[in-house]
Amino acid sequence: MSPHIRRLQSIALLALLVCLLALPLVAHAQEKSLVWERFDVDILVKSDGTFDVAEHQRIRFTAGTFTFGYREIPVNNFNFIDNWAMTDSSGNRYRLVSGGSQPYTFTVDDSGYRYVIRWYFPPVADTSETYSLSYTVHDGLRFYDGGDQLWWKAIYSDRSFPVLDGRVNVFTPAEIQEWAAYINGRDATDSASATVLEGRKTIVFDLDRRLNSGQDFEVRVQFPHGSVAGSVQNWQARADEEVAAREAEQAYRDTWGPLATLGFGALGALFLFGGPALLYLLWYKLGRDKPVDIVADYLPEPPDDLPPGVAGVLLDEQADMQDIVATLVDLARRKAISITEEKKGTFFTSTDFVYRRERDDVALTGFESQLLTSIFGKKDEVELSDLKNKFYNKIPKLKKALYEDVTARQLFLRNPESVRNQYGCLGVLLLALAGVVGIALVGVFGDLTAAAFLPGFGMGVTAFGFLILSRFMPKKTDGGSESAARWQAFKRYLQDIDRYTDLEAQKEIWDRWLPYAIAFGVDKSYIRKFEKVDAPAPGWYIPNPTLYGPYRRWYYGDGGPGPVVSETGGGLGKLARPGSEGGSLGGGLSDASRGLGNSLSSMSAGLGAMLTSASSTMTSRPASSSSSGGGWSGGGFSGGGGGGGGGGGGGFG
Repeated sequence: MSPHIRRLQSIALLALLVCLLALPLVAHAQEKSLVWERFDVDILVKSDGTFDVAEHQRIRFTAGTFTFGYREIPVNNFNFIDNWAMTDSSGNRYRLVSGGSQPYTFTVDDSGYRYVIRWYFPPVADTSETYSLSYTVHDGLRFYDGGDQLWWKAIYSDRSFPVLDGRVNVFTPAEIQEWAAYINGRDATDSASATVLEGRKTIVFDLDRRLNSGQDFEVRVQFPHGSVAGSVQNWQARADEEVAAREAEQAYRDTWGPLATLGFGALGALFLFGGPALLYLLWYKLGRDKPVDIVADYLPEPPDDLPPGVAGVLLDEQADMQDIVATLVDLARRKAISITEEKKGTFFTSTDFVYRRERDDVALTGFESQLLTSIFGKKDEVELSDLKNKFYNKIPKLKKALYEDVTARQLFLRNPESVRNQYGCLGVLLLALAGVVGIALVGVFGDLTAAAFLPGFGMGVTAFGFLILSRFMPKKTDGGSESAARWQAFKRYLQDIDRYTDLEAQKEIWDRWLPYAIAFGVDKSYIRKFEKVDAPAPGWYIPNPTLYGPYRRWYYGDGGPGPVVSETGGGLGKLARPGSEGGSLGGGLSDASRGLGNSLSSMSAGLGAMLTSASSTMTSRPASSSSSGGGWSGGGFSGGGGGGGGGGGGGFG
């Protein structure tokens, strides 16, 4: 092993070790949880223009052990904060220090754009505790001729767990004129209540619901101008502009939001209900087959000379493996090939099947000839296992040939697969357009109305309907519809053959219709019914390779001058040559097979395995590699929060 490989292995092992060691830490971090039972804030506006804030956070530690808490306050809409103090409900007063993590100490880090406060306490778990942080805010009031105002985000949003209940008390030096509360900048009238106490110098804001993670609670209180000292600060103009912009946006939403909701809702309904209606009309005009009355309850024989694979495509409009396997069995029945079961393995526990070319004077359609070439190539003999992980790449061309065959016979107006692909592509394009329209409308109008997604959603539903509809758009010709009705009658006969005929009378020639039963997907029940009446084994299926040599000359005879290729052949009728109908072992349909002990019941498992193996092996693929009356003095009239200081985030660890 090279040194380079060894180094890579060492690095990989080290990385794995680090990951394993980190897992308990990650799990431990994920196990921690808590909840704010209450978050109460007292704000005292003082006559000197400052205001004191006291935050009381009652925490219920629900999982894990905690040793510290923290609070972040962005420097926004005030100049600075001082007079920091920290206590807890046990009466401990925390000491302000410059560093360290000793219990009952706290630190304040002023970076210029935010304050970060961290306090430390002895380990706590599964208990409730209240922590009180107090401080003084300087130059944080707003001044207007009509009245001065306090704006403050009392409960911050940047936290990982909810606040179950809370209250904000605001005390002012003069009578309160106006008040409001906001959650994430939106009016909180439906989520909080406000009570002005006697004397009108105190107002209490109570939360009426829990605040989820990511939601803040902001209060706004106005009192007479000149009640406190101070002047307009530089940040106020900017803050007022921001509020004015938000109010203009809110006014725009209030004016146009209902109209947009109505319009987008109508468009969405149009696409959602009108689209499928148009799809039905499209199918009715372009994809619906000519209605044909039931020609008969059943037909006891094929209505025309369609080969089994073609008849299968006619009925289900799909070229699939059962049509290919049905054609293969039909070729065996017509003596073009033979199928020999062969046991393999040390204890003969595995089964393979040998396909051999036999008579070369059997009339073949173009599809049948292509199928034989795909299986044998230039060989005369091939094992089914040899086709594993190889034959799958021949299937698309074989399916294409089947579709071309049913189209050439004028059973369909156009190639069914081409029709499905065309409508499917249109459906994909419509789905992509629905996605683009939906994203664009939500991006442009999402803040205006929650209904902006509806047109895109309706288009998407229609697009999905288009994709589903594509499966039903291949249209038969009038002759094809009539032919399909007759073949459906024959399918009903095969499906319930024990109802329509005496199986004892049919068992000698039962395999004549087997290819059609395979193509129609009823072969298992068909074989099972004839197995019960002890039908003979089909002559083209040789259950033991030791029988092949002497049996071949007697059963297949000489092939004649050469292959006969027909453009319409296969199946029965003019393409069924005398003496080439197949049958059971021995040509006499029963005598030889009985003598060899080869009844259908004795080899049905092998025959069923052959049919299943042929389909699974041929489709196998290799493993891939690859508020009060009045009005506000300033800072906006109609409301809209988000303009206050405070806020930020916090948590525990």
